[in-house]
Amino acid sequence: MSQGAVEEDSGRSISIQENEMNKYISGMNTNQHSISLASSTTPTKKPRLNESQYQLNPINSPNGTFSHSMTSPKNTIRTPLNNITNLVNATKEQDPPLSPAAQLKLAEKLAQQLADMEKKKTDEMKQKRYTEDQLRKMNKDKVDDYRRSIEEEERRSHKSNKDLYSLYNDLQGIARDHNIPIEYPEIVVIGMQSDGKSSFVEGLLGFQFNIVESNIGTRRPLILQMINNPDRDQPRCRFRKENTSPTDLDPFEEHDTPVHRLVDEIVRRTNEKAGHSPDRVSDVPIILRVEYSNCANLTIYDTPGFRLGGDERLKNDIKEMVHKLIAPKNRIIVCLEQSTVEWANSTSRPMARSIDPDFSRTILVNTKFDNRVKELRNKESANKYMTGENLPSSSKPFFVSMPLRRDLESSRFRDEIRNAFLDDYSKLLDVQFDEERFLPQLGLFRVKVHLEQLLNEKFQQGLAPTLRTLEDLCKKTSSDLEQVTTELEQLDATILKNKAMSFVQAFVSVVDSLLAGSIAGDPDKNGETLYEEKLNSSVADWPDFDIDFEIQNAKLKVYGGAQYARLLNEFEYAAHSREFPKTSPSEVASAMGTTKMHAAPLLENAAANLVHMKAKAVFLPLIDIVLQRCSYLMKRLFGIAIEVIKNDTDRKTIGILSVYERFMNELRSTFHNYIDKTEDDCRTRLKDDFVMFTKMMDWDLISSAGDNLDDNNLLEVSPDATKASAALVNAMCAF
Repeated sequence: MSQGAVEEDSGRSISIQENEMNKYISGMNTNQHSISLASSTTPTKKPRLNESQYQLNPINSPNGTFSHSMTSPKNTIRTPLNNITNLVNATKEQDPPLSPAAQLKLAEKLAQQLADMEKKKTDEMKQKRYTEDQLRKMNKDKVDDYRRSIEEEERRSHKSNKDLYSLYNDLQGIARDHNIPIEYPEIVVIGMQSDGKSSFVEGLLGFQFNIVESNIGTRRPLILQMINNPDRDQPRCRFRKENTSPTDLDPFEEHDTPVHRLVDEIVRRTNEKAGHSPDRVSDVPIILRVEYSNCANLTIYDTPGFRLGGDERLKNDIKEMVHKLIAPKNRIIVCLEQSTVEWANSTSRPMARSIDPDFSRTILVNTKFDNRVKELRNKESANKYMTGENLPSSSKPFFVSMPLRRDLESSRFRDEIRNAFLDDYSKLLDVQFDEERFLPQLGLFRVKVHLEQLLNEKFQQGLAPTLRTLEDLCKKTSSDLEQVTTELEQLDATILKNKAMSFVQAFVSVVDSLLAGSIAGDPDKNGETLYEEKLNSSVADWPDFDIDFEIQNAKLKVYGGAQYARLLNEFEYAAHSREFPKTSPSEVASAMGTTKMHAAPLLENAAANLVHMKAKAVFLPLIDIVLQRCSYLMKRLFGIAIEVIKNDTDRKTIGILSVYERFMNELRSTFHNYIDKTEDDCRTRLKDDFVMFTKMMDWDLISSAGDNLDDNNLLEVSPDATKASAALVNAMCAF
């Protein structure tokens, strides 16, 4: 072959190799994993490797650099990209082989293209890191700006609400002084155990008192009466007395309870009502009044948490208790659920929906959002979760995280709440969530703003009827003042004395009619359900009374004789449900003793003593409770009777005496003293009758026990005989 032909062939081979190399580089740029590297098309005696037999494939080299392998049916040659010589040498198997000049030119072109590829890849990585850094910086700036925005918004909100709180306080004071009923909006917090109810309540209060670290919030409702007092930089906390009487001017304790002592006091009160057993609850609430400059005017019910497993009776008791608490229309339901629980597995939401089907007065709050936000990897997953499932279109859930640290000062606690929100916000910005749509649902601050707006609407709705009532009261007061002025102009001691006697007679007559049965006192307004009676009387509940009986008229608002009859019905059930204490052999042996005359025990005396002592321990506490409750419902008839007299047009001439404060105080004191004296007399008589009754024995019952008692050696009592006697006493007690 001539020199020209060789050069022409070499040139053609180089051109072909360049074309094939361009295809290879193009394949690399489009993320292909292999491209064939064909040789010259000149016919040779040596067979050529086709595309499937001769490829360059990306692999990972042992030293971590990116490499290629040239595979053939027989062998694999590993070729790092920075070793251009190896790649060029791989072409020497072609026939005819490339000339050295062609190989060098090919290697240079390949090296340049690979260098360009690496540079492009490096530039892309730099651009990506730059973009990510800019995004992080932008998100950080946005979080910092929002922090300042929240602080400013909180200050504005506190300032604007200050006058509003003052107005509400004045309105509540006027209504309280004149006994004007107002349905104040209240908040009931419900949820499963460990859903963060107590932490959420602490957030609304504005300070921690470590209720979260105790077990007390699960067995007795806690009612927090929050009062905004701008003069209180530190919380003032007072518990309502557990046992109050109608004569108490202030049902709350005189002394304040320090914040660090709140938990101990709540534990003590819980154990008094519900007992020490963890599977027992009481529906009698603990009432705590908190005055603080950083809280809103709210009444919050912190309820026992629902249970998924465990004691069925406990689960049903809690469910029924919560159902009663969220039923009134003036109460806003705050339904809490952990963010780690899927929407379809909700337990609390169905309970709220059963009372409020369209969630018109229900606020859904997903707590512990910091545990969930870590699992939201992209925009789609974040937006999908925060939309919720199976919710009315008007219902939008809130997402809240609370500080994990305890024992924080009030200002530090508020800062940590803000930091928890901003941390969630930052993580959501990283995944580019729909900020415009979901940011108003993020953080405790947004929940508080929404609650305050809702409460303001409720207050305004109740403002109009309250103002009408105040106007009517003003008109009536003006009329009473004119009548008093007229009577003062005709002042005469004899006339006043006769009017006072007539008023007292009318009072006694009205009380008698209310006991006999009358609707003159407006039972819908002045009556009480059984639950309200227990709550308002503050008398201890029946000890160990845990059977769900259908007490007559329990859910109806009654007073007077109907309320007294219901109390007796309840007492009968409570007494019949008591289990008589078991008698131990030691108690029987001690009761037998010995007689002075014969130095031998008398079995009948031992049995009488055991029955008397056991019955005394069981039933005397019930007598005290029923007498206290009876005094309460009798004393409350005073206000009802006075209202009946004032509103009776036929008694207008004597009804005017109700405006004389000293006269009314004297009449109230006399009536209450009479009730107290009657209660003491009844207690003494009942205890005397109780002692006589329990000392009486039915000797026929003892005789029917069998003749085997005569076989016992009472001088040398054996263990078996003592056990037999104990069994007999238990049988008699059960009878």
